[in-house]
Amino acid sequence: MQLRNIYINGLSAVSAQHTVDETFLQGNIADSSADYRKAIEPEYKQYLNPTASRRFSKLIKMSLVAAQKSIAMAEGVMPEAIITGTGLGCLEDTEKFLRSLIENNESILSPTAFIQSTHNTISGQIAMMITCYHPNYTYSNRYFSFESSLLDGVLMLQDNSCKNILVNAADEVIPVTNTVLKRLDLWDRGEAIAGIDSVPVQMGEGVVSMVLSTEKTASSMAVIKALDLIYILPEEKNITDIFTEFLQSSSLKVSDIDVVLLGMNGDAESDAQYEPVRTLFESSTQLVYKHLFGESFTASAHAYWLAAQALHKKQLPSSCILTDKGHKEPKRIIIYNQFRGKYHSFCLLTDVEI
Repeated sequence: MQLRNIYINGLSAVSAQHTVDETFLQGNIADSSADYRKAIEPEYKQYLNPTASRRFSKLIKMSLVAAQKSIAMAEGVMPEAIITGTGLGCLEDTEKFLRSLIENNESILSPTAFIQSTHNTISGQIAMMITCYHPNYTYSNRYFSFESSLLDGVLMLQDNSCKNILVNAADEVIPVTNTVLKRLDLWDRGEAIAGIDSVPVQMGEGVVSMVLSTEKTASSMAVIKALDLIYILPEEKNITDIFTEFLQSSSLKVSDIDVVLLGMNGDAESDAQYEPVRTLFESSTQLVYKHLFGESFTASAHAYWLAAQALHKKQLPSSCILTDKGHKEPKRIIIYNQFRGKYHSFCLLTDVEI
């Protein structure tokens, strides 16, 4: 779907890499010695009231910091909607409530942990922090959780019902979910992207927050030109056909794409789906990111952070390069994610001057 220009005017991330201080692109890479990619938490006292923040779980605090930074970057605009995508919500508070339920024999329970464990807590806390009286809501839609939030925000901007929207992605990992998901053989199976030992993928956590607008400002970092979501590809078309149509809708050819950012995660069955795309864009620089940020239901949001930063700073992190035959300055980037042949998402980001 070709769009009227949607500008990313504010962008912030708290992740397993040094994204808060934005030194990741300069080569400041964090290694992981834990069972999963833990987020590098900021100094919360620089952003949040210490008394109030003691009541919040890690995910809520990370979300508040990311939202605050992205809004400040967008010159402090008040968003007319706050939309969050999360796959599993506030797991830490969910675990607290369930443990309390068991330990107290289902009686004399404090409602606080339950209230803060609901998925919409993130959007609600952000709204209270910035005193936003506009709508705030949440999408929890497996691998489309972030993409659904982004699509909703983009459509609201397209029909002129809003001028500025805050879109977030947030997921956390706690030890028990890490254990359960490993038992289910869903993620983190000891595999590596393209069979390269140096790019193994683990589970990960983090938050991404971006302010989207129809208006270009001095803080604009990148432009969302086109966005498409397809749950299952039509039987009569393959992924190459879909990409050709996607590019044609923006009057582009394969050779016009400088960088392709792929959501490969080391799962052999899932990564095989990317091979036709890699062949199609063999002359473009191909990037991967999940070996550094981890895999989760909203991991794709980190691809948007990475792409926008690369376009804004005209710099590609060497740690993310899978193949580089083009050696082009990044001006047009396609982000493509899918999981085992489902949840296909396509997004074209460009430099603000194009």
